Amino acid sequence: MNDIAVLIPYGNETVWRKKALDHVKKWYEQELESVRVEIGEHSDPWCKAKAVAAALASCEEPIVIIADADCVTPGIKGAVRAVQQGAPWAMPHLKVYRMGQAASQKIFEGINPGALTGQMRWLDQSPYKGYEGGGITVLRREVYLNCPLDPGFVGWGQEDEAWAMALNGLYGAPWRGVAPLYHLWHEKPVRLSRYAGSPQSLARLKLYKEARIHGEWGDLLKGARDLAASVSAPV
Repeated sequence: MNDIAVLIPYGNETVWRKKALDHVKKWYEQELESVRVEIGEHSDPWCKAKAVAAALASCEEPIVIIADADCVTPGIKGAVRAVQQGAPWAMPHLKVYRMGQAASQKIFEGINPGALTGQMRWLDQSPYKGYEGGGITVLRREVYLNCPLDPGFVGWGQEDEAWAMALNGLYGAPWRGVAPLYHLWHEKPVRLSRYAGSPQSLARLKLYKEARIHGEWGDLLKGARDLAASVSAPV
């Protein structure tokens, strides 16, 4: 058995999302030795928690990387090492660089993403500090089973933010690296705004904010835990 499984949730297939997925999958296989990469597909409607569950069902590794299908970071080994050494969860990156379409094509052709971050013409927007729970997260398997992504979030938006609130509430702040995260360009999903996914997701996020205040996570996470447990391979 390998020690590490990369779980890539994937849905809403478009030409550029597929290009990004193919690149990300190959990148992990080259960057990490003896790693299992599982693609969890789900759509109609998109639900990240269910896509991760589909990938989780195929593996039993003690460390899992929940990895968006459009991101890579040179900090991944440091985050894995932190979890191997005892951190419950880790975030390998600090700033996010959203690459433009032309830059992403160059990356697919072999250019180092770091060579394209110094000029705004290659970027889709100015770099920003990444949200905890978003992009790439490394966890011990038992941590994910106790605090999984919530299938109550349907569509794009707020699922990562809510997940990070629960992880912080149950396990404290993550180990966090300072590496850049490179976000590959793809067609934009339908949502209220870049931040807000839907009124339903914003309403569910409010429940997480209330749970954070009171420190009561059991009822809110029950559905997520049941889903994760139902597909989790025995260790």
